[in-house]
Amino acid sequence: MSGDDDLLASMEALNAKIDAQIAQSRVRAGEAARVAAEATQVTATVTSPDGRVTVVAQPTGGITAVRLSSAAADDAAALGAVITATIAKAQRAAADIVLESMAQTLGADSGLVDAVRRDVDAVFPAPGDSSLGYR
Repeated sequence: MSGDDDLLASMEALNAKIDAQIAQSRVRAGEAARVAAEATQVTATVTSPDGRVTVVAQPTGGITAVRLSSAAADDAAALGAVITATIAKAQRAAADIVLESMAQTLGADSGLVDAVRRDVDAVFPAPGDSSLGYR
C-alpha cells in the first residue's frame, strides 16, 4: 500500500498547489480591478514653466481643465505653443501615474505593464519629444 499512499500524498500536494494558485489568481484579479477603478479617477495637473497655463489631464488623454493666468494675455502668439506643450506634459503625467500603479500591483516586469508602457510611449511621447502630431 505504500505506492498508493505515495500517490495519494502526491495528489494532495498537487491539489494544494492548485488551490494556492487559484487563490493567488483571485488576489491578482482583485488588484487588477482596483487598479482599473483607480485609473478612471486619475488626473495629473501640470503648469507651464512660466506659470501662464495649467492643464488637468486624464491618462486617456482627456483634458478636464485648461486655466490661463492673467499673464497669458501678454503674448497671444506664443500662448498656443505653451498650451500645447503643457497639455502634452499633463497627458503623459496622468498616463505615468497609472503605469506606476500597474507596475506596483502587477510587477514592473509584467508583460501587461510592458505592453501598456509601449502604448503610452507611442501615444504620449516623453517631454522634450517634438512629435505632437497625434494631438
